[in-house]
Amino acid sequence: MAADLTSPQLPARRILIGVAGSIASVTVPQSILWLRHELGVEVRVVMTRQAATMVTPRAIAVASGAPVALDDTTDHNDPAVPHMHLTRWADLMLVLPASANLLAKAAHGIADDLLTTCIVAAPCPVVFVPGMNEVMWRKPAIQRNVATLEADGYGVVAPVEGLAVADGRPTVGAMPEIDAIVEWVTRFLNERRDADPLAEADALADRESAIQEITR
Repeated sequence: MAADLTSPQLPARRILIGVAGSIASVTVPQSILWLRHELGVEVRVVMTRQAATMVTPRAIAVASGAPVALDDTTDHNDPAVPHMHLTRWADLMLVLPASANLLAKAAHGIADDLLTTCIVAAPCPVVFVPGMNEVMWRKPAIQRNVATLEADGYGVVAPVEGLAVADGRPTVGAMPEIDAIVEWVTRFLNERRDADPLAEADALADRESAIQEITR
């Protein structure tokens, strides 16, 4: 995937990627490499236990250049609070892929693992990129959850037609290519800024202040 140098620059330089337990998670290392090397952004990753059964945390760590945050790797002697440390660091949280289960939890404010707690705690914009089969995507319950998330101010990148990772069949439910996701996110972030520039400026200042506190 070549970077489209004519497209607007992504207005986020530090991205926290949340990886949920969809089979589409096997594509995440390549997406991370593209973000880092084509766009020059910094990436940190938090994964669910189910995601870690589909793509190894080691592969994600190599692609991102940073340790992966997992539920079972918390150092209880570390004064840092992971969900606060990670989300205050980020300009953007990108849930890639977002499973049906993850969408349901986020829509109802459930925070029962590190990834969902990061979503609830994030002061930065959060964008979900669903990855599931067409039957699941079209279920009324899934669409209600998506509508709830959008009404709450989250971004949701609609899936596209493509080959299902699980069985290779053509389906609507596949994640877009990472460059298309970046274009969507860029529009979403710019629209947020234009709709309420003062609020976005205040939020950015708060995140920068938090970064200074974290790095002292």
